[in-house]
Amino acid sequence: MKGALYCRSTDLDSLIICAFNAIIMAKLGLVSKDEALDVLWEYLVNIDYEIKVIRG
Repeated sequence: MKGALYCRSTDLDSLIICAFNAIIMAKLGLVSKDEALDVLWEYLVNIDYEIKVIRG
């Protein structure tokens, strides 16, 4: 079910929305919590990178 958590965009707004969607899907039991945590970690790393790029 990892495809359900795949984020198609890399801009900051989309990454944040994807992270919230992963949390919601895990809370609803649609994906395992471990899988959601793995993807959240990836999203957070990407969000951190995007913020650093924006700040210069």
